[in-house]
This record gives sequence, structure tokens and C-alpha cells, in this order.
Amino acid sequence: MALVATIDGPNRDVYLSANTVGVDIIPMDIYKEVRTLRRLNEDLRKYEMFISAFGNVDKGGGKATERYIQLNSGTRIIPYDVSHVLTITGIMITDDGQEGIACFDRTPLAGSTNVDINYIPPQVEIITVIGGSGLSVAQDGKLTELSQNSLTKTEFLALK
Repeated sequence: MALVATIDGPNRDVYLSANTVGVDIIPMDIYKEVRTLRRLNEDLRKYEMFISAFGNVDKGGGKATERYIQLNSGTRIIPYDVSHVLTITGIMITDDGQEGIACFDRTPLAGSTNVDINYIPPQVEIITVIGGSGLSVAQDGKLTELSQNSLTKTEFLALK
């Protein structure tokens, strides 16, 4: 199911297909399709990357970002030209500091078309646990003992 219908390279517009009507869209899927179209269409390769993807970017304090896409150099996404609600379930930003609905351009749509963009970024962040194995002190002791000693099967089962 193709989400991207076409890319207008000179205007840096990514046009969504009819397949985006009535379904939730994950921005990373748009990114993957744009990359594939750029790989297959040599004319699109002369333009700077339209979309970049990031994730696990350090936020400090052992926290990192979820996966997200960034629209580059004025790239905007054009919804399919039929009245509908477009639901986006992921993070989309631009390289000039905008997010969500600002990543879309509805001006190319017909005057009678009404596209409502329902932007639902997930409330997620990655937390890195530094040090420790997650084992209790007793479990850690048993694991250390096992790694230092050669036990028979009977001795191993007795540790349980």
C-alpha cells in the first residue's frame, strides 16, 4: 500500500496517495517510501534529501528520543485531494523548528476539499539504565559464581 503518490522535486512537495485516506499514518513509513522513490528515480537524486529520520538522540539524564522524521529545506507534505481526516501517529518536525500540522501544506488542494489533520505524537522516550544487570544481589552473586566455577548439572540445579 503506497502512501506517497509522487514527489515534486523543485517545489519540495511530497504528495500523499489515496491509500492515506481513512487510515492512521506512521511518519516513518512516509520517510521509507520517499527514500525508495529517490533511489528508483534518478531525477529526484539531484535534490537534497527531502526527509531525514532520527531516533535514540540523547536528551540528557539517560533519556533519548523516540524515532521521528524531519522535513528538510522547506519540504512539505500534501494530503490526498479529497475531504477526509488525516491521522498522523508519530513525530514529524521540520528543520526550521516546526512540528505536526505545520509539516503539511493544504494550499494545493481544491477549494472544496477539507482535510483535517489529526496529529497524535506518542508520549514516548527511551530511558537508558546505566550500570546494573537488573538482577537482585543474590541473583548477581549466583551468576558470578557460575561464571567463575565449573559446576556439574546436579550442582547447577541445586542453585535454583
